[in-house]
Amino acid sequence: MKRLMWILPVVALLLVGTGCDELIDDLTTPNVTQVAINEGAQLRLNWAPVKGAQGYKIDVDGTEYTTTETTYDVDGPAKMITVLAYSGASESNKWSLNLTPVMTQTLEVWGISEPSPDNPSSFGFNTDGTITTYSINAANYPAMDYYMEDTQLPGMNIVNPGDRGWNAKGNAAKAAGTTDFDAATIADAPGGYTTQQQLAVGGVYFLWLDRTNNNWDVTDNFAKAKVVSIQGTKVTMQVAYQKVGGLRWLKTN
Repeated sequence: MKRLMWILPVVALLLVGTGCDELIDDLTTPNVTQVAINEGAQLRLNWAPVKGAQGYKIDVDGTEYTTTETTYDVDGPAKMITVLAYSGASESNKWSLNLTPVMTQTLEVWGISEPSPDNPSSFGFNTDGTITTYSINAANYPAMDYYMEDTQLPGMNIVNPGDRGWNAKGNAAKAAGTTDFDAATIADAPGGYTTQQQLAVGGVYFLWLDRTNNNWDVTDNFAKAKVVSIQGTKVTMQVAYQKVGGLRWLKTN
């Protein structure tokens, strides 16, 4: 009888211990939201507390940070962020955010002086970051983000269609000060941009898509473009576009 009395408490303890382990192993994946702050220089992450978590691990391009808070401001630029909850050695699944800009390796557009209707002089970014080229006509005005101007300005220029009254956008551009596309990892903060930017072969330019024309906010987007060649009226560019609203990070390497 005594033997049974000693065994039962041990069994009970084992069962209690197993129950605790199951709770730790059940850590849920953090439900993270993100928003650009500081005029797009940083990304703020927010999530609800995870039951049973001792803290959270944030990985930014392979560098890990820990916090016990449920908000974290990430200094960029970066291409990949993950967040997980932990308790001791147990970890939840990772929430992840891919911030790699959407690449358009070859964009071909023509100056507005180009006579062929088959050679579009304007382009616009789609919500998925891809680019569509457009001929300049009233039906396309709302979708146009930039057009190539070579009649009213010297040389070849990337120009905001709003300057011509074709739409109400305030899109602008700025020389990045480099010829190395990958080196331009974060677009300049608002200030010094122009809605009419002359282009040079080999130059890299930041594009600020202020479609609402109301200065910086999280509805804006940023991109970069390298002018590969200008042959007559034809302009060939390489472009990278950040989909996260307001964020200026453009890390491509």
